[in-house]
Amino acid sequence: MTIASLFYRLLLVLPVCLLMSCSTEIDNWDYPTSRVSGQFLYKGQPMQLMGTASDATGSNMLQLHQTGEGWIQGFIKVFSREDGTYTINAFDGDYYLNLTPGRGPWVPNTDTLRFTLKGEEKNVNFEVTPYFWLSNYTSTYKDSVFTATFNVEQVVSTAVMERTVIQLTPTAIVDNTSKVLERAFTNVVPGTNTLTLNLKTLSNSEKTNLRKTGFLFARVGIKTRTVSDLIYSKTVQLTP
Repeated sequence: MTIASLFYRLLLVLPVCLLMSCSTEIDNWDYPTSRVSGQFLYKGQPMQLMGTASDATGSNMLQLHQTGEGWIQGFIKVFSREDGTYTINAFDGDYYLNLTPGRGPWVPNTDTLRFTLKGEEKNVNFEVTPYFWLSNYTSTYKDSVFTATFNVEQVVSTAVMERTVIQLTPTAIVDNTSKVLERAFTNVVPGTNTLTLNLKTLSNSEKTNLRKTGFLFARVGIKTRTVSDLIYSKTVQLTP
């Protein structure tokens, strides 16, 4: 074997050894036990958002970045629950949170929340400005007819409401990703609105899909034009 051939083989083996060494070191780290928690708010009121968390669709609303000594390059994806709350475990250190670009039913901004994590940091809340605000929500379900009444406030004057939807699922998570059935309405305007959906008018296949668990849940959402995420009402369980 020539010296050149031996050198070439060493070049191939060395990165593998380094990778194995690095992998072993990372595997030996303990799972982080410190915790950060907060909520998306509008004027102090909780935001109702998509509850489905998916890396595949990039549905994380926030990004957690570490700074200072011992920082780790990149960011941690932070997903919110449907009530706008979020919780994530991390190592002690200095951090900041920022909105994920292109996500959320709110006006984009570059604000950051900076904090030092040592054990637990609560109420790291993110104030946002939604395009539309849905409030005073009430609903009834009688004789297979779902009725929702609510108030819509146009927060951003230039925003255009694309549609309002009623979404149904046989599970407690109801949003644009997990929905099993959706009905859209284009007659909703700022002010008080009432929407109805008669489940007796559904197709047989739609009825079958909604009966899979023996439970039924509903939610109303507002879609703003050019914005992928909806703002929602609270999820309600429908009982006969």
